[in-house]
Amino acid sequence: MKKLCVIKALMLVLMPFVMLSFTQCKKKLETITTSGEKVYITLNVGNGSRHDVNTATGQVTYTEGDVIYVGNAGKFIGTLTCSKVGDNCVFSGDITDPQTTDYLHFYFVGGLTPDNIVPNELLPTAGETTSFDVDISDQSSKLPVLSYVHTVEYYEGGTTYNCMLENKCGLVKFTLTNGTSETVKIAGMKTGVTINFADTHKPIVANGKRDAITLNSENDTEKWAILLPQDAYSDRLALINGVAYDCAVAAVANNDYITTNIIDNTTPSTEKLFTVSKNGNVVRFSLGNLQYNQTTQQYSFMEHQYDRAEALEQNVGVNYANQNIVSLFSWGLADNPTTTTEDLSYYGTFKDWGDYCGDPTGHSYHWYTLSKDEWIWLLGERSYADPGVNCRDGIRHLNANITVGTSVYDGVIIFPDGYDGSIGSYSYNNQWNRVNVSADDWSLMESAGAVFLPAAYRRTGEVLPRVNAGCGYYWSSTDAGYNKSYTLSFDDGFAYGVSPNASPSCFLGQSVRLVR
Repeated sequence: MKKLCVIKALMLVLMPFVMLSFTQCKKKLETITTSGEKVYITLNVGNGSRHDVNTATGQVTYTEGDVIYVGNAGKFIGTLTCSKVGDNCVFSGDITDPQTTDYLHFYFVGGLTPDNIVPNELLPTAGETTSFDVDISDQSSKLPVLSYVHTVEYYEGGTTYNCMLENKCGLVKFTLTNGTSETVKIAGMKTGVTINFADTHKPIVANGKRDAITLNSENDTEKWAILLPQDAYSDRLALINGVAYDCAVAAVANNDYITTNIIDNTTPSTEKLFTVSKNGNVVRFSLGNLQYNQTTQQYSFMEHQYDRAEALEQNVGVNYANQNIVSLFSWGLADNPTTTTEDLSYYGTFKDWGDYCGDPTGHSYHWYTLSKDEWIWLLGERSYADPGVNCRDGIRHLNANITVGTSVYDGVIIFPDGYDGSIGSYSYNNQWNRVNVSADDWSLMESAGAVFLPAAYRRTGEVLPRVNAGCGYYWSSTDAGYNKSYTLSFDDGFAYGVSPNASPSCFLGQSVRLVR
């Protein structure tokens, strides 16, 4: 495995954990009374004619307009912009009120700014912004670069800062068995990136957002991507012209240069897929809801899609003292699945059940919880559903009661991409009143890849938490603020119906259906 390299002063520098090089930083003081003291600094970078990643060597060069973000004392304090000076790319700009008690922290995010990566994202404000998010899902025209370093502590009157940025990403190659000029995407990758000014121990990190990454095309068989550090994936899907192919992705560490990933696009995947983003990201559902066994202290998936561990109006006791099998969880407490407390201090940071349950199927799959936006794209918002704009196309779901033997189960049936509606004569994508689905029809739907989410939730009083089977709630991974979290909810009737972006309290006990 190779490391990414850098060009410095026209010489190739082979140095681990290094991408970009800065020399001779100069500054001059400029007093601006209305916005605090500003310091003008210049960073000279050799041989920077354009921002590019040379896939043959891993070398990085710069282009006019590339931006470096500067942090200090936990906040964003300014940007430095590249301009050509002869053969060099010189970064210069103002930083506002730098503090001598901290370093100057430099962040390079591939020359891309927050407003043109994440729609509606506000540009950072000097002296106020502590972090911002970017997205690396579209790499079709340019490979992004994610790098960081800090210098010595800022000191007044200093004229020179020398530093080299360290990669927080890896350059990864994908080779296709059959060459194609079509767009190639890898589904389910880490694409959301948080630039942290307040937490420089984690300066550039994945923030939990996943999507399909559009690869950069070197030629018909050679595709490239910048990936965030992650474990190896054995269960990814390569998407080409609407067709999915199985592929594996090697583990990625900071500054990696990997050339070992093969996409065998000979035989399409036979798995049933569900599109969950406008970018075309697809997932596969677990075949049952998640449950936790207090005796074995292990997670597993329920045997049938309609299974529920808790019974109607059952008293599970404080922190599930009366129940060994748990399937209605408080939000984000994957490391403490039996909690029923209403103490809001328990619900600060989301811990995904997929990160704690291992792989109940016995494979090496990576499971995770859908975000609010993914639930919305999968089903469509209740107030409006404009396929291809606000949700996926086609037959998406059915608010239904299904019959299994002598039992009737309330819930929502979700159909995979491409379902043709040929089973029964139902009003598909119905948001409100449930329809009755026969046992035979459900059996055919399940064989066609449909997912059933049975209705259940747990009221959360610590003294007497009870279960209700008429309404269904399924957690998302997205915090709604004010001790609430976004969820998929559904019920029978006009007042409620199917809502993929409800936001109940974090301590409500809800079902979890993982995807990979």
